[in-house]
Amino acid sequence: MPQQWNQRYSVFSELPAVCYGLQSYPHLIPNIGVGLDLACGLGQNSIFLKKHGLKMYGWDYSLAGLEQMKRHCALQEVEVNQRCIDLVNTPWPNQYFDFICVTAFLDRILCPQIVSHLKPGGILLYQTFNQVTDIAGESLNKPRRTQFLLAKSELLELFSDLVPLLYHDEQDLSQRQHPLAGKALLIARKPLLG
Repeated sequence: MPQQWNQRYSVFSELPAVCYGLQSYPHLIPNIGVGLDLACGLGQNSIFLKKHGLKMYGWDYSLAGLEQMKRHCALQEVEVNQRCIDLVNTPWPNQYFDFICVTAFLDRILCPQIVSHLKPGGILLYQTFNQVTDIAGESLNKPRRTQFLLAKSELLELFSDLVPLLYHDEQDLSQRQHPLAGKALLIARKPLLG
């Protein structure tokens, strides 16, 4: 699996756009504390969150992607603590976060771990692909394997221990121009202890 991503990131890429959830709902994101960008890719969300005020960590399985991220961080004059980690088969560091961001990535087995690494009162932003593969007869650019696609309302079920602050699941859009076309977005808070 890392070979596929290392190959994809072997050629320098421009920094992609920050995810819709971060751009559209910054008031729901803490501006102090420690954040984690899980499966961070080239780091656009990490950079945004660092500028927003969080001390950021970016974890990803692709060393080549992290190298590109390091260059983007230098160009943006921000520092993000990076870790190359197999998120599924390696124990996670004993760290806890005020904010965790996950975009364009889905491995359901990790959901309990994500919740356990959120501090009480911490916020999760999760935005990824749902099962809609075409809109108005046009195919969307997304994974085709159903294991990487969310069923309707699945994010709410996967993170039922959290309190939803905002939820979108764009299953029935007729306009492919919508930024969440074929995607689901959850922003949720971990309850405070007793």
